Amino acid sequence: MGMAASQARYLGLTARKTNVEYEGQQVNQARTALANQSANLFNQLLTLEVPTAPSTADFTTVQYSYQDGAYEEAISSMSQLTNDPDGYNYMVTHYHFADVFKGQRALLANPQVQISTDDTTGEQTPTYVGNWEVKAYVPGADPDLDAAYGQICRDWPETTFPTADADTEIFMYESFGRTYFMTKEDLLASANSAIDPEKPIENQNIRLTTYYAETINEKVEQIERAVVEIGQDGRAASIQYEDSSAVFALNTETITDEAAYSDAMNQYTYDMAVYEKTIQDINAKTEAIQEQDRTLELRLRQLDTEQDALQTEMEAVKKVIEKNVESTFKTFE
Repeated sequence: MGMAASQARYLGLTARKTNVEYEGQQVNQARTALANQSANLFNQLLTLEVPTAPSTADFTTVQYSYQDGAYEEAISSMSQLTNDPDGYNYMVTHYHFADVFKGQRALLANPQVQISTDDTTGEQTPTYVGNWEVKAYVPGADPDLDAAYGQICRDWPETTFPTADADTEIFMYESFGRTYFMTKEDLLASANSAIDPEKPIENQNIRLTTYYAETINEKVEQIERAVVEIGQDGRAASIQYEDSSAVFALNTETITDEAAYSDAMNQYTYDMAVYEKTIQDINAKTEAIQEQDRTLELRLRQLDTEQDALQTEMEAVKKVIEKNVESTFKTFE
């Protein structure tokens, strides 16, 4: 091999060796980036909180109840009192369910109120609400109607209904066995609110306020101070309320809120599915990173092998160049 050829070969090997070193650096940087990604995934895995299945104990409470002669009373809460001047040791909330006669209000959309107008006086009188005939309420004629009217007035004192003149301004109609009361003012307001004057009973845009009374089963709740006797087992044994000499023995029942427990279990099932999906995603990403790293590691080994081969060949070419130089200079001696 001539001097020029040897030097050209040496330069080519040097350039190739430089490229191999640069590619090796790039591979190492890529592996470092993959290592950082893997570390981030591991940290994300560490921060995951494993969902905890709900326990029925968390939704189970002790329910106290007693019979007061008229109702089955249940205690919903007891707050301990300290230094009460009258000697009571608990503030107790208790309740029962009872049939209560109550006045109700209902708003009727597009009531289709019909009216008649006196040709002489121009006075308007409501005649129908939809298909139901409207009549004037006559106080004192029907005890049931009077009871309903009185209850509505008591339960809706803030409305205009109780202030209306019962003899002239209260009307009613019956629908499916229920009697509805309303004021003449509200009836006329709905009747005169039709969007199209040529169709006075269609698309009335002021809802008609109606009232009725019915018996409903309602929760009746009361809050009172009480003297509560606590038994040796730590549970309340008896109770005596303020302003009463009666002492009631308390029944104890363990109650589990099945609906709340079911909701909590459904939430746990959902959270567990999300948790497992997150774990699967992290594992999949980690496996992909490991696969990429194995490929880069293999490439780095190939580059190391190539680097060694280039170094060996460069040393051999260098020796050839040294011999060529030595023989050339000997020629001129």
